Amino acid sequence: MGNSEDLARLSSAYDTVAESYSAALPDTRFEAPLDMAMIEAFCARLYPTPGRKVIDAGCGTGRMSIHLAEAGLDVTGVDLSPGMVQVARRRHPGLAFEVGALNRLPAAEAAADGIIAWYSIIHSSPSELREIAGEFRRVLRPGGFALVAFQVGSGQRTIRRAYGHDVDLRAELHSPADVAGCFAEQGFVPEAELVRAARPSEKHPQAMLLVRMPPAPTGTPSAP
Repeated sequence: MGNSEDLARLSSAYDTVAESYSAALPDTRFEAPLDMAMIEAFCARLYPTPGRKVIDAGCGTGRMSIHLAEAGLDVTGVDLSPGMVQVARRRHPGLAFEVGALNRLPAAEAAADGIIAWYSIIHSSPSELREIAGEFRRVLRPGGFALVAFQVGSGQRTIRRAYGHDVDLRAELHSPADVAGCFAEQGFVPEAELVRAARPSEKHPQAMLLVRMPPAPTGTPSAP
């Protein structure tokens, strides 16, 4: 994330790799069983009411969006990269995809029941996470849930090669406590946290944080 120049660089890099990314990661087969368990825990909390609206924030080419849609959720994918969005629309013509940033989601206040940010905060610095958490709070209805996945550690690294292309990407590692703290500052309540060891194909431990907004006070109407 960061300033407009950083965002433009990030968007351009993902425009470049969009087709290759889609071919390499067409669906959720890459995810570990523990990863899928957290995704299912997120979905399970939204199931009781049909038509729950979910934003896939940083959706890439839509592999998680289609998984959530097939689980019965009303999903809109959002990604900073127009190239990623273009591929997502072509691959999943029945779903809605829009261009937007994590800290400026194209959604009205209290418009969603859930937000999933599946490894989309990996280009955001710790200080930028506070703004993202605040944006998630704005968009979620009372009682809504957010699921955030990221690589565990500290500091940043530069990615020069990705999905067969030369790129210039800054990748950030995050402490689960720091991420949880940013969401707690915005009023989110922790629901579940999972940290697992890196698999052979991964360089760092992986974390998934499930948080929720407190429900509306009794007698207070929720957004339609």
